[in-house]
Amino acid sequence: MSKPTPPPAVPEKPLPLGPPRLLVALGNPGAEYAATRHNVGFMLADQLLKAHGGCFRKKYDGEFAEIELGGRPLFLLKPMTYMNASGDAVRKCIRDLDIKAEEILAVYDEAGLPPGKIRLRYGGSSAGHNGIKSLLERLGGADFVRLRIGIGHPGKPEDLADHVLTPFGESERPLIEESLSRAAEAVLMLCSQGCSAAMNQFNGILPKKPGSRQPNQESR
Repeated sequence: MSKPTPPPAVPEKPLPLGPPRLLVALGNPGAEYAATRHNVGFMLADQLLKAHGGCFRKKYDGEFAEIELGGRPLFLLKPMTYMNASGDAVRKCIRDLDIKAEEILAVYDEAGLPPGKIRLRYGGSSAGHNGIKSLLERLGGADFVRLRIGIGHPGKPEDLADHVLTPFGESERPLIEESLSRAAEAVLMLCSQGCSAAMNQFNGILPKKPGSRQPNQESR
């Protein structure tokens, strides 16, 4: 009896050819949320702006700025609509600036990754993240690049809503500072060398452990 013919392989989704033009940092407005896990996207945008100059101004229902990164202009947007309505601000911005979905880089917290780990991805579902869910709804399900920053999981699903709205513990802060630094490097590589190079360089890398000389590697 002849062996059954295997189904054809599903081709991998082609990565965006060009660099991102708009970095969308997800978070919640207000001082009470500023230091919480859910706001690591805002933290990265603030860090990039501080390092590369410029200032935020109120626009597109958010805080908007422009910097130069990798020899290219990069717009920064922090929606001030709260997490579950982030897509409203993003849609206004991309319509005005004529930006395509594949030119968007969304930066946000990921409970499925431990503190200190980052991961780049193109496309996919919201995986329960309300900010990404809102973007997908307002962009008609179009694909965009994501940069996820690990915040750790509380262990019980029912504790997750409270967990994301708490600050990082003292032992986690060095990991988060290091991961934000690496995330900034990843954004620079995305802008200068593209998505494939950045994914190869940064996916699966954990920050250095105290006393070690090389970052830990994790299988992808």
